[in-house]
Amino acid sequence: MKKLKNVSLLLLFITFLACNSKEKEVINKKFEPSVESLQNYETPEWFSEAKFGIWVCWNAYAHTAVGDWYARNMYIEGHPHYIHHLKNYGHPSEFGYKDIIQDWKGEEFNAQELVDLFVDVGAKYIVGMANHHDNYDLWDSKHHSWNSVNYGPKRDVIGEFHQAVRKYEDQGIRWGVTSHVERASCWFQTNKGADKSGPYAGIPYDGNQKEYESLYLPPDPDGDVKPTQPSNAPLYWRENWLARCKDLFDNYDPDFFYVDGGVPFPGDDKGQTGLDMISYLYNQSKKRHNGENEAVMCIKDWYKKAPKGEWGYYWDGIATLNLERARLPQIRKQPWQTDTSIGDWTYVKDGDYRSATEIIQELVDIVSKNGNMLLNVSPMGNGKLDQKAYDLLQEIGAWMKINGESIYGTKPWLTSGVEHERFVIKGDNTIYLSCFEKPNNGMVDIPYFVPQEGKSLHIASIKILGLKDKEVKWESTTNGLSIEIPEGIKYKHALVFKIEADGFQNIDEKPIQKLFDRTEILTEWFDVLDKTIANESYTRVSNDNKNRKWAIRADSMLVELKGGKEIELGIKAKDVGVSNAGVVYVGSDDGIYFHAFNPLMWVDFPKGENRLTHMSYDGKEWLKLPGVKGQRCDINQTGTIWITDENGIVNYYDDLLWKSLDKKAEDIGCGGGWVGTVAIVNKGQLERFDGTHWTNLGGDNLRAVDVSLKDEVIVVLSDTGKISLFDKMGMVDLKNTETFQDVSCGQKNGKESILLSE
Repeated sequence: MKKLKNVSLLLLFITFLACNSKEKEVINKKFEPSVESLQNYETPEWFSEAKFGIWVCWNAYAHTAVGDWYARNMYIEGHPHYIHHLKNYGHPSEFGYKDIIQDWKGEEFNAQELVDLFVDVGAKYIVGMANHHDNYDLWDSKHHSWNSVNYGPKRDVIGEFHQAVRKYEDQGIRWGVTSHVERASCWFQTNKGADKSGPYAGIPYDGNQKEYESLYLPPDPDGDVKPTQPSNAPLYWRENWLARCKDLFDNYDPDFFYVDGGVPFPGDDKGQTGLDMISYLYNQSKKRHNGENEAVMCIKDWYKKAPKGEWGYYWDGIATLNLERARLPQIRKQPWQTDTSIGDWTYVKDGDYRSATEIIQELVDIVSKNGNMLLNVSPMGNGKLDQKAYDLLQEIGAWMKINGESIYGTKPWLTSGVEHERFVIKGDNTIYLSCFEKPNNGMVDIPYFVPQEGKSLHIASIKILGLKDKEVKWESTTNGLSIEIPEGIKYKHALVFKIEADGFQNIDEKPIQKLFDRTEILTEWFDVLDKTIANESYTRVSNDNKNRKWAIRADSMLVELKGGKEIELGIKAKDVGVSNAGVVYVGSDDGIYFHAFNPLMWVDFPKGENRLTHMSYDGKEWLKLPGVKGQRCDINQTGTIWITDENGIVNYYDDLLWKSLDKKAEDIGCGGGWVGTVAIVNKGQLERFDGTHWTNLGGDNLRAVDVSLKDEVIVVLSDTGKISLFDKMGMVDLKNTETFQDVSCGQKNGKESILLSE
């Protein structure tokens, strides 16, 4: 018996060693610079607990106090920043951005003072901007001489922030860095130009001076000057960018890192250098944290605008999703982040700031959907916050001190809420209900917060955070939860109720599921639209955010509709699309033609000998985009043109090329957001493009599609002229008695509008 017992103990010990060995193998396994390996990433728990971070975008732009992108715009003749520079500093051939950097001292910058304030306000992670698109580093950079130790403040700005934040490490405060310099090799090429007119015409800007090339960069070998990521970044630039990122990781040990877009770089690199960077970040973190990755990497989903990597690549699961000044419409299972700002991205003298109410309510909404908010606050050129920014942070901090428990460490509930209510849950026994508006009758009624039939929610108490002495009366029935608000309560930003119970396992989920029935909401959305009905003589119609209308008559002639009259253009067309960027049409020869309302920043078009144009009767110049024949077309708000080609294949225009996607469509429409939704009708059904894949939304015998500019509701017509509406929460078929041929979404006086042809 004793021998058997010893054998059992030996087997148990061997099993323990084997299990322990497997665990060590998993812990010690490195991330490889591949999508497959990096998809083993999981957002670290600290990030999901933190919810709220403060970010400091501060560099030499703040010295000029007129806004972001100064280093690029000061070299664009006629731009407001160019005009400001000419007036205050001189011509950029004589006094350039190198001189702005050296003129900037940041003499009152005190990292510890700022960090102390941010912690007091309630930030759980604090982030510094290490560089922007201007190719100037704010640390003691080993791979770039133009840095804040050598030029400008003569201080290691990131190093000082790092030390200040780490003093709060025992309180769980995390430290992060952002880098925006991946674009610089093309973004900063404006410094190579010269004025085209005036007294300095033809005199090269100082960016042409060879002795400053380490800041201003060599000319791009492909002549790439656009402000997005370079179309095909030179090898030297990719290597230098990666070395600078690694230098940041090695010496400043960030818990959080972010690049301004997707994974760099498109072109020959196909994102490999970016994957190298991300794997290095995760592996360095694992070394420092006993084999666990504590580093959060955030990347943007701008792949929807240009899915072949022109804004950087995006692959689900390799990093944490980041949205710029945007939010998700519903709960996301994986953690995500919104980065936003109290105003402009960098300090602007007398600039406008958002209200504390707007920022707090946005934070509550984001948290209810499993997200974080990273809020930018930019100091003045001297390094101090202006009084308005300071007061705003104090107001946010006062609310957080009372209500922070409803933010930190919470998880999404069964629903994020509707209208002016938001829910989160903490543990099994506490739900927080945040109300953005005070009801007129003094009652908060939640009809979908109900117990299962014959059961109780076992609510023990409901309190208002910050008002422990105020008794709150409430009633829970199968009709919902009703909370009576005590008299004398003042609403400021958001009122938070703490609902405690012996578990909420008896919640009836059926009423919550009904919240996803979009019939009432979408019908009401359609009912309040500003509607224009064009007569049956127009086969295709389009309008934009300034209520400009274009149409194709039954005789195939394209006209502009203005003041109830037709403006003849002398153009035969098959389809037309319009946005605030310009107008695109498919000609009778199946060619694609485009007229820009204003110079476009984000998309390049043919120049010189490759530029083929014609004039319409009203004097507009139309550019032909060679290389493809089309059937249907539309254009998004930044100027990306989407078409179906002669074979019905979806294409978009970027980097002077047509880029084909593996999808057929009968019609196509674009939304109005910065990264607008693209929707198609394919084999009579609706599909939405999510950048890396298409989502079939259903429908039957659909014919025409467009996407609203503000809310991005997808409006479709069936073969019989009936209207259906789709948003990211659901859909509804309208009961319209009239029938229509085509639909276009626009705006009139800032409100959603719609143009329909009979």
